[in-house]
Order: sequence, then structure tokens, then C-alpha cells
Amino acid sequence: MTKRRKPSRTRRLDGSTSSPERQEASDEFWHGAGKMPDPPPKIQVAEEAAAVIRSLGEPPLTGQEEVAKHYFDAVYLRSVNLAGALAAAAEMIGDEDDELATEQS
Repeated sequence: MTKRRKPSRTRRLDGSTSSPERQEASDEFWHGAGKMPDPPPKIQVAEEAAAVIRSLGEPPLTGQEEVAKHYFDAVYLRSVNLAGALAAAAEMIGDEDDELATEQS
């Protein structure tokens, strides 16, 4: 009696068994469908972190307004500093000249 060979469970890695559609899909995945988008414009770091929030009025914490203002300002300043650090790491911080150049374009 002869033994039958079981089909191999491993795929061939040389790509000879792939269809043209499969190869096209693979190329599109790895190489992208089109060109890269334009980079976002440069940003400016806010000098007064809590200006917009302060324009809304006093914090609604009766008897604790002054303490709340202090802690809210600290949180806003920290968030602006962290956002500025991330923007600097990505080389996205601009100045007024960058802002004028994007407005004229």
C-alpha cells in the first residue's frame, strides 16, 4: 500500500502563486494609493493660555473662586506648554512671517 502525501500547510513565499489582483492590492497597500497630502500650516504658541476661559466669567465654585482661578491657570499653562513641546518636536512652530505667508497664498 502506498502512502498519500498530505498537502503542505505552508504557503510559498516567492509570490508565484498570487493572482495579479492580489499583487495589485498588495502594491497599493504598501505604496499608497496617491500622493501625500500637504503638510499642515505652522502654529503659534498662545502667550495667554487662559484668555478664552477667563472671558467666560468667574468659576462657579462659591467661596473658592480665587483658588480655582489659580489651579485653572496652572492647568491651562501646562497644557499650552505640552502642546508647544509637541509642536516643536514635530517642527511645526512658526512665527508671524509664516502666518503672513499662508494668508497670502
